[in-house]
Amino acid sequence: MSFSGSARKVLDTSLPLGHRVSALRLCLWGYRPLGFHASFSFLQSVAGDFTRDPALLPAALELLTASHAAWQADLRAYGVFRQQAKRLGYRVPHPSAPNPNKPSHWYGAPREAALHAVWFWYSKGTSADVDVQGLAVALLERGRFTAAQREIFDRVCAEPGDSRAIVRQMAVVVAGDG
Repeated sequence: MSFSGSARKVLDTSLPLGHRVSALRLCLWGYRPLGFHASFSFLQSVAGDFTRDPALLPAALELLTASHAAWQADLRAYGVFRQQAKRLGYRVPHPSAPNPNKPSHWYGAPREAALHAVWFWYSKGTSADVDVQGLAVALLERGRFTAAQREIFDRVCAEPGDSRAIVRQMAVVVAGDG
């Protein structure tokens, strides 16, 4: 089912709460910029516990819909950009170039959502990397890195590992400080 079709079910008060929450999960399944569970947790942190209170579902859907619409606009702009680049002979985008086909942040609240995602993954013990854990604590406590932590972060970014998702969200937070 499409995003808009699922969104209509979220707002359908004739449906049981569980069905409406499931419809919201379907909306989120197609657009999960922080990963499914972290995105769902972010929605709950902003809108409230809509799994228990149906009155909170419209606010959660509105937040998700606004972010989804901004992502869709970014996709359209990227499509136009790629068409122009291809006409100029640039057939393949550079690997480090931004690609909105895989959203890397929550549109509309990138820093807040990224901080929430860092907290979510840190609280779940997602990363066993001691440097990543220390950087997560620094961001959660201070909202930014010291110069020494920034050096560690730059090194961690260059290394492959099991912590890529949390490091990507840390990068969103750090970019918001610029």
